[in-house]
Amino acid sequence: MLRPSPRFARRAIIVAVLCLPAMGGCRLVSQKTFNRHAGDPPSPPAMPAHRIVAIEAPPLVTIVAGTPPAHWQPAVRAAVADALARKPNALFTIVVNVPVGGASGLPEMKAAVDTDGQPVLQAVMDAGAGTAQTEMDARGVPAGSATQVCIYVE
Repeated sequence: MLRPSPRFARRAIIVAVLCLPAMGGCRLVSQKTFNRHAGDPPSPPAMPAHRIVAIEAPPLVTIVAGTPPAHWQPAVRAAVADALARKPNALFTIVVNVPVGGASGLPEMKAAVDTDGQPVLQAVMDAGAGTAQTEMDARGVPAGSATQVCIYVE
């Protein structure tokens, strides 16, 4: 084997020593060079927006469960007709607010929707809203309040 000459080794060391300060300021190219968020942990996706009108919006009509239909049907008819006159493609959301206790829940909500919500939905459709313009929902509210049917309009 041939050994490198001492002169060549000295030159290599001198070149390395002279280049060392210049290379001190260099950075290696990585993914972060082109995208500063590369390697960051993924963020959870945003929750989809609900189609139901926000609770802050006041309802068009509120009906307490157990009220005779003769008392609330004229008000519903007038309110729906007025809303459709202003916006023919209005969306009516009927929300049944059911007080939920500790052990009860889903069966109570279904019964309240069937007994209290369905007649109101039918009255809204009889007043001129089409099936594509109506939707129904049920919400649990704290126990101690009365069951209410609220009509929201968008």
